[in-house]
Amino acid sequence: MGGWSGPALEAYPAAVAAGLTRVLGPGLVGVYLHGSAALGGWSAERSDVDLLGVVARPLDRRAKRVISARLNHPSLVCPAPAGLELSLVTAAVAADPPRRPPFELHVNTGPSPQTHLGGPAAADPDLLLHFAVCRRAGVAVAGPDPVEVFAEPPRAWLLERAAAELRWAVRHGSFAYRVLTACRAWRYLEDDVLGAKVESGRWARVRLSDPSGPTGAPPWGSPDPSAGPPEPPPGAAALVDAAVAAQLGHAPLPDADADLAAADQFVATVLDRFREG
Repeated sequence: MGGWSGPALEAYPAAVAAGLTRVLGPGLVGVYLHGSAALGGWSAERSDVDLLGVVARPLDRRAKRVISARLNHPSLVCPAPAGLELSLVTAAVAADPPRRPPFELHVNTGPSPQTHLGGPAAADPDLLLHFAVCRRAGVAVAGPDPVEVFAEPPRAWLLERAAAELRWAVRHGSFAYRVLTACRAWRYLEDDVLGAKVESGRWARVRLSDPSGPTGAPPWGSPDPSAGPPEPPPGAAALVDAAVAAQLGHAPLPDADADLAAADQFVATVLDRFREG
């Protein structure tokens, strides 16, 4: 399971799946681990537990409330301090997602717990990236292989969501979140890989060390090799190094105004690449 480790953490997704089965019975199609735990970047100190549940048909409000109460019960405490983030979607939505996928239920048990009862009018476009990660790297806690359940959303939609996540990061994210989310988006744009933050930061560090890139295409600016490889943004390599070190807990998280401004410049450069693409 990638970076997933520890017996308590390994048992928790199975306990969630068992609780959903007790409520839904055969109406539960499957439960899938995604996010950093599946991609290999999970941290016990910083990460939450990301699960997607797939149900056979839409749920009534009573079932949703029972599930929410069960997931928030003291007997099912998430061993990760950041808590559980779980969404339930129908099998029809997972198999053929629209641009704004509806969801049946969203539960977050972290420091600021939230429950949204979902329904036909409730949509979460971020689910598109979750579906793609599940299909490519998800772990089936219960149910069939994720490839049998989740369709790959169109690449154009995934690029939209990656860019939207970058814009959100500038408004709300820490230094490391901004820089490493930019690295992850850049990697998807260039290589079609949906990777973990630290892994994507290391990928970006290699690209920044070799401005010609692995295929001879420059990573920044004009894609015309005859123009010569342009210089990366000033200090980009050091930014990535600092973000990776902070994410791993090897160094303090930079939080000075100058650090955040430099991170935002890096994000803006990656967003420019999206506009070019």
